[in-house]
Amino acid sequence: MLFAAAIALMCLAAPPVSANNTRNTDARTILDQQAGIRTEAMNKKGRYKDMAEAKRQELFAHQDKVNLMLEGVASTTDLPETDQIAVFNSLEAIEAIINQAEDERMVCKRVKPVGSNRPETVCKTVAQMRAEKLDAESAMRSGQSCTDGLTVGCPGR
Repeated sequence: MLFAAAIALMCLAAPPVSANNTRNTDARTILDQQAGIRTEAMNKKGRYKDMAEAKRQELFAHQDKVNLMLEGVASTTDLPETDQIAVFNSLEAIEAIINQAEDERMVCKRVKPVGSNRPETVCKTVAQMRAEKLDAESAMRSGQSCTDGLTVGCPGR
């Protein structure tokens, strides 16, 4: 009985998940935030005063994409999944430009795992993708990719 009461208390104390998600997916909130960022960046104020012009233009291009995709939408969840991913990737790019943190930028893609026709969303940081690419290139150079004996281009194939 005490255990059930403790569980009930924890559930009441925990903030509702949907309330948190609504705040992050609300198109108006996102658009308003981007408008504020654009105003500061255009006026070269605050953290944007020393931003290189090329980075500023890249920032604006990502904002234009977000603005276009969220036009007339109440929530990002109203968009098709591919568009949700595109908006997410653009918002991550904007954040990376502002914070000068390209390696920490998250990039999401829809991929079909080997042996499956069902695509899934896979998200990784730029640093993770770079490390995976370097590991794969290193494995190719050392011949490790041929350990299964089935890989085309391996000795004996």
